[in-house]
Amino acid sequence: GRPLFNRAISGTYPPGSTFKIVTSAAGLEEGKINKETRYVDPGLIQVNKYDYKNWYFTQYGGTEGEIDLIRALGRSTDTFFYKIGELTGIDAIVSWSERLGFDKKTGIDIPGEVEGLVPSPDWKLRVKGERWFLGNTYHISIGQGDLAVTPLAINRLTSAIANAGKVCEPKISGRGECSNLDVDVENTKLIAEGMKAACSDGGTGYAFFDFEKTAAVKVACKTGTAENVGEEPHAWFTVFAPADHPEIIATVLVENGGEGSKVAGPIAREIFNYWFKKQ
Repeated sequence: GRPLFNRAISGTYPPGSTFKIVTSAAGLEEGKINKETRYVDPGLIQVNKYDYKNWYFTQYGGTEGEIDLIRALGRSTDTFFYKIGELTGIDAIVSWSERLGFDKKTGIDIPGEVEGLVPSPDWKLRVKGERWFLGNTYHISIGQGDLAVTPLAINRLTSAIANAGKVCEPKISGRGECSNLDVDVENTKLIAEGMKAACSDGGTGYAFFDFEKTAAVKVACKTGTAENVGEEPHAWFTVFAPADHPEIIATVLVENGGEGSKVAGPIAREIFNYWFKKQ
């Protein structure tokens, strides 16, 4: 109903599972997990009277078995990231979210950009008059709760992984300044491996399963289906390619569109079909 509203820079939305990239980075950089970390997915985690479920358990009644970070990113396993969020702690997740720029503007050279919202225990107490619970950490760890970001901010997050920890200002005219996040490059490579798994057989990004075969290009992606109370979910898909030497990054958001893999993924595929055919 607002066709002239620039959602890419002025709309803020819960990022859903695309935010698991941040949770992964925080857990790795804080030393709470590594490439050897294994977790047995129980399908759901119970905290007092509340159930925190994995999407695969909710939809199909299945569990993922023993998984590592690459598999968890590829399958977008919620329970894995609940536990990573618990181990890492909300303060570290907030800190890394801010370091990755979610609480500030990207600096793009067009008017109308807004900042995102990264909720913290202090914010919740000040704004809502409520204390923070473990369940709040679980929600943030999978990109839900009061977390709100712009599509451009998610694109910048993806670029940080594609560029091994280097972040550049997005610009329409000219070239933006770049800076390094001072992260372990091996950690960005590990997250990128998980994103490759998401767009490979068995992952969640099925719109790209045959892309390497048809275009001879390996891609890395993350899907997201962001729950939106009383409305259809927001469909997210963020992707870069070639996975080992990136030249293009795309982030697709379909407001109230449904599942990211089903709705946003095919749109991203059309963009990449055009780009690599043109190349």
